[in-house]
Amino acid sequence: MAINRLITIAAAALWTLGAAPLAAQNREPGAQTIIAPIIERFAADYQLDPLAQDITFGIEVDGLRWTVNSRAEGAERTVTLREGFDEAPMFYFKAGIETLNLLDQGVWSGLTAMGAETSAKLTPLDILFTEGYEKPADYDATIRPLIFHFWTRGAPEVTAHGLQNTRVVHGAPGSALYYDKDFRSAIYHVPAGLGRDQAPTLAVPFKRMVVVINGRAEGEMGGRPFTAKEGDMVLSPPNIPVTFWNASQTETLSFVWVMWGDGA
Repeated sequence: MAINRLITIAAAALWTLGAAPLAAQNREPGAQTIIAPIIERFAADYQLDPLAQDITFGIEVDGLRWTVNSRAEGAERTVTLREGFDEAPMFYFKAGIETLNLLDQGVWSGLTAMGAETSAKLTPLDILFTEGYEKPADYDATIRPLIFHFWTRGAPEVTAHGLQNTRVVHGAPGSALYYDKDFRSAIYHVPAGLGRDQAPTLAVPFKRMVVVINGRAEGEMGGRPFTAKEGDMVLSPPNIPVTFWNASQTETLSFVWVMWGDGA
């Protein structure tokens, strides 16, 4: 099933007449030849993804814009990629070419690229909205799987989670595993020496699980100390402050982190 790459005649006509186009259209052939093939690969792969959704959204890379439309008719799905943005309000992914290359090479997953170091900092891959867009009730349930499945290629979809695939997220090098409605998971690699002074304290209204896969953690849960070593799982109940850190000065602490429940 070949992907359809469409260019709107209407937008081109508007530009010729001097009127404002539907959105910032792509008029940089040099950049297009680098960026467009990468986006086409992601769109073509998404067309074959059994977990693809019926959805329309935009992509903006270094000011160049495309609209992605994914629709299934019976057992066959068609994903079209068209230059420019639609008139209809929508959400869109925004990134630079460096981030797009890292996604293309599988160094980062889409979810990892969207991980925030702090709430005040921008992320390499972000979601923005055109004027008039209103989030539907199922926004999180729609967007979270889309971020993973559109920006991950292959069957099965395999993502890399070594130290080289991380970003600093919430105080330590981490990479996201999978997000869905009321579910988040990630893996962290905390360097030796990144101790208690650098460890955040979190209290969230849902359950959290930490599975230590390398090293040893020391921490406090509700003011009570605990330790967890390789092979241990720590379950943290809702609304109880928890902090933990790498107890070693020589060994990396690696753990899988899972949160689930209403609002996770």
